[in-house]
Amino acid sequence: MELLEETILITQARAGCDASFRALVEEHSPALLRLGWRLLGNHSDAEDIVQEAFLRLHRTLVTFRGDSRLGTWLYRTVTRLAIDTMRRERLKRALFFSRKDNEAADPVELFADPKPGAESQLIARQQLTVVRQQLRKLSAQQRAVLTLRHQEQLPLQAIAELLGISEGTVKTHLHRAVRSLRNALEETEVTP
Repeated sequence: MELLEETILITQARAGCDASFRALVEEHSPALLRLGWRLLGNHSDAEDIVQEAFLRLHRTLVTFRGDSRLGTWLYRTVTRLAIDTMRRERLKRALFFSRKDNEAADPVELFADPKPGAESQLIARQQLTVVRQQLRKLSAQQRAVLTLRHQEQLPLQAIAELLGISEGTVKTHLHRAVRSLRNALEETEVTP
């Protein structure tokens, strides 16, 4: 969407035009849903944070200054909401798994792939499991930086602006996240 067209739609939406706001939502939703899914790994949670981002936009549209593109503002909002969600989930998981009466296995581990596969598919699944487990152990900031850099392919400067941190801090989070994933894969002997 061109900047002029976006500016016109924002102006009309400020004036109460529901169709203009709907057009903004339709324009930005697909990219935001992909970002939310990549950050959280869950479509339902991704939809929730994207919806919350658009609710925040609707509430603050009158005061939206336009210092950045609307897409940038929405990306930043979705990323921050995802980080908050990851932090809450980590806390819930810590509380749930610290209970003494919980002898059951991790619910994620209960859903094994029922299809028999070749040796390489088995190794790939085992490695994916290790990566997923390690991703859950990363801090919310590290996971967000890793996702924005390697899945969304954003430059370091854009990630820094989105998260409101310095480019050096982005590099540090990225380095620690990659090192953590690499160490987990190296430490885990994956055999069929």
